[in-house]
Amino acid sequence: MNLRFSPLQEDDIHLACRLLQSNLPESVYNQTIFACGGYPEYLKAACKCGSHSATLLIGAYSEDHLIGFAEWRRMEQMLVLNNLNVDAAYRKVGIGGKLMAYGETLAQKDGISKLALDVFSWNEQAHAWYLRLGFAEEGRTYWYVRDLAPSIDRDREALAYIIDDYPMAEAHHQKYGFSSLKIRTKEKTSVVGRLGEQYYRIQLQSGGWSGCNLLTDVLMDLDREKRLLLLSSDAYLRERDPGLILSTESIRMIKLLENQEVLYE
Repeated sequence: MNLRFSPLQEDDIHLACRLLQSNLPESVYNQTIFACGGYPEYLKAACKCGSHSATLLIGAYSEDHLIGFAEWRRMEQMLVLNNLNVDAAYRKVGIGGKLMAYGETLAQKDGISKLALDVFSWNEQAHAWYLRLGFAEEGRTYWYVRDLAPSIDRDREALAYIIDDYPMAEAHHQKYGFSSLKIRTKEKTSVVGRLGEQYYRIQLQSGGWSGCNLLTDVLMDLDREKRLLLLSSDAYLRERDPGLILSTESIRMIKLLENQEVLYE
């Protein structure tokens, strides 16, 4: 098989997104930005500046046919693998390993010595593979879902909050299908993601949730039809909020690179 690894061609981004969807359960897929209708266009925009972009899409090609891809995000101190997918018909021949090696080469070229990724705990085969490649588990994130509910019978007119840069968030949402809001209340400032028309997504800090609160009142004021998607390192969060349903669990994995040649088969 004549394999070629190169930056993903723009015309193949939709193919890569369909490949990504085929490898995730529908319930999990719908809780990610990947399911948002404008995600392919977002990737195109993210890669407009080519090798200078923080987002790097690498395609694996057999002749001119896309059979796998990896999406890397360049952070200040590490390179994060956001996606790695190989067509089912071409697995077990080392394509995934070569995509990983390509990423490690990119990291070393940029002077980055740390790789990171998240893998779902139910994907035991992928988890074991990353362990064999030298990744170690750093922590776990539990994905909880719940319906919105008011904390008290609060007067809507008395609900005080400020949203920073709301017009920009709306423009982003209309174009890509997802966005982020920075909401200021008298209690604190919170960053809340929006995934399509389905979810508000909140990354919780340790001990940062006790059920319905002022923030849920604000979110209900904005759109009471959405559900909450809470990401937390607390495996026992439901003990404080019985309304939560555990949806899935992801594992953050880390690998520290050494100055050596990278060869994966």
